[in-house]
Amino acid sequence: MEDITKAAVYIDESIYDGQAEQGVELDYVLPDYCPDIFKILSCTLSPKVVSYNVSGDCKLNIDGVVYIKVLYMAENSNDVYCIDQRYTYTKTVDMARKNMPSVTPAVSLSMKSDYCNCRAVSPRRIDVRGAVSCRVKATAGMEYTLPEIPEELQVKTVEVSCCGKTLSAEKQVVIREEIETGAEGIAFIMQCSAVPKVTDLRVIADKAVLKGTVAISALYGIFNPESGGASQTEKMTADIPISAILDIDGITDSHQCFPEISIMNFELVPKSDSGILSCEILAECKVRAQMENKICIATDTYSTDYETDFTSNTMKISSDPRVINENLSVRTNLSCDKGEIHSVWDVSGELKNAACRPTDDGKLLLTGQLFITAYGTNTDGVPFCSEKQENIEERISAANVTPDTIVDFNAAVTDTGFSIKPDGTLDVTSTIAFEASLHNVNPVSAINEVTVYEDRPLDKSDEFALRICYTDDSSDCWSIAKRCGTTVKALMEENDIENCDEPLSGMIIIPTV
Repeated sequence: MEDITKAAVYIDESIYDGQAEQGVELDYVLPDYCPDIFKILSCTLSPKVVSYNVSGDCKLNIDGVVYIKVLYMAENSNDVYCIDQRYTYTKTVDMARKNMPSVTPAVSLSMKSDYCNCRAVSPRRIDVRGAVSCRVKATAGMEYTLPEIPEELQVKTVEVSCCGKTLSAEKQVVIREEIETGAEGIAFIMQCSAVPKVTDLRVIADKAVLKGTVAISALYGIFNPESGGASQTEKMTADIPISAILDIDGITDSHQCFPEISIMNFELVPKSDSGILSCEILAECKVRAQMENKICIATDTYSTDYETDFTSNTMKISSDPRVINENLSVRTNLSCDKGEIHSVWDVSGELKNAACRPTDDGKLLLTGQLFITAYGTNTDGVPFCSEKQENIEERISAANVTPDTIVDFNAAVTDTGFSIKPDGTLDVTSTIAFEASLHNVNPVSAINEVTVYEDRPLDKSDEFALRICYTDDSSDCWSIAKRCGTTVKALMEENDIENCDEPLSGMIIIPTV
């Protein structure tokens, strides 16, 4: 327990939670070696972050890139062709607000594509219009020092559990790997993903050693030298290890740690005339650590000699930091636009607009939109791309969840399985990895400022040899002592009271101090 005149309360305040949108426009003319466009199979936007920084005036500067991928077919052919382009941009987000603390906030970024429209203006030209957005969340650690109470005053305190100062560190890691697929020649990547996973965290001498893996998955087309496109596809998976050592002063094994690996940028490029994929990953490794402490907070005060006044404010104190990890399974059906599904090349899923909140029955509710994309061929042998969006609501069990529980979470699709049903549709099962750090918030009324009026002494008449107070069960030692201008200690000694918090009734002798 800390002294009330020296204790500090640490609160992680949200200073910004918003979304930065960016339009994407591309007017592209096919080079001479590409065949004319007959049918656009799919068009996707994959937004990534190249770098970001926070300036001194709390402006977030983001350098982003959008990977534009258009798959199309030529006339009288079932081969697939690919157009790969990049759209780079810079975005500035003003996160400043009134009474902004003079600390650098911790920033979390989450990219997603909002919409994409692609049309063939002519057989040699495409026009792409779309938008991407970046969810920005910024928090700052605030330190509130409890006011100093004069020693001569009577002080009532309450012992509360609260999270200590949040310790954190982050580091960006670049990984470059060459992945051998065994294919004779890769024409292009149709779709790919990189899913991070934390496998180990160790605390050693003010350092956090974070280890994990990045699961790489890719669907690629096999180069057809006769057409220049791809008539066959293959899928590859690979696990790439990742590790980082983060310096965090003061971290110990007693801290509750929240490790996280996020993929900022990811690019997979096939090497010409080979089965090798060149992989480059920009990952951000983060560790936050908290420890629960107990402190005493002054909630009431008075003087036995002078009139006293004080002001209070309500502090939202965080407590009980903890981590939960769950794998959720979501099933959906998917069909082909034309004909029945004959074969499936690959199925992928992405969770967008995810939100999580506590429910009234002590659970967590995860909501969002699940986007499913499937590539394959129909019964006529024609390639298809089918997409489906489905709203999800998943209830997650967690201990000690209240309506005031704060949830900081990550949720992403880590695996997608499928089976072709007898009616020619797909039965898709998506696995969503849900990771969350939770803490409860308890409002506590604490003394903010105390004023002692030394020019207004209390009336202490000596004309009474003995004072007696009659009370009922609604009073305790503190309320009687404050009302009668004595001390709790003297009141308890005079009346042989052992527990100062127990309700009193009947006749109470009031000692003079």
